[in-house]
Amino acid sequence: MDPAITIACISGAVALGGGYFSYRAASQANRTADRKVDAEAYDRSVAFYEKVMADAEKQLDRMRTQMDRLTEHFDKVSSQLAQEQDVSNALRDQIRALRAQVGALELMVNELKTQLGGQHHP
Repeated sequence: MDPAITIACISGAVALGGGYFSYRAASQANRTADRKVDAEAYDRSVAFYEKVMADAEKQLDRMRTQMDRLTEHFDKVSSQLAQEQDVSNALRDQIRALRAQVGALELMVNELKTQLGGQHHP
């Protein structure tokens, strides 16, 4: 075989081998870069979700505080309503008693009128 052809074949094989190893190294570098980009995206996502969770926790705390205040106010108003209902019931009882007394007094007045009226007509 011709030495030029042999040298050309060997050079071609070396070039192909070098190309293959270069391609493999580039692919590995790309995979490493992709993993690095994926890791950075993951880290950004984790940071974003941690911020969202912290904000949600703050909002939940504000809502709990507001709920506590509303519950306290509701209890206070309920207590006032119960007191007013007690006063209202007491006033109704007094009105019933006074009506009964007025009714009894009206009967007495009518009886007295009848008695006095009967005395004027001899």
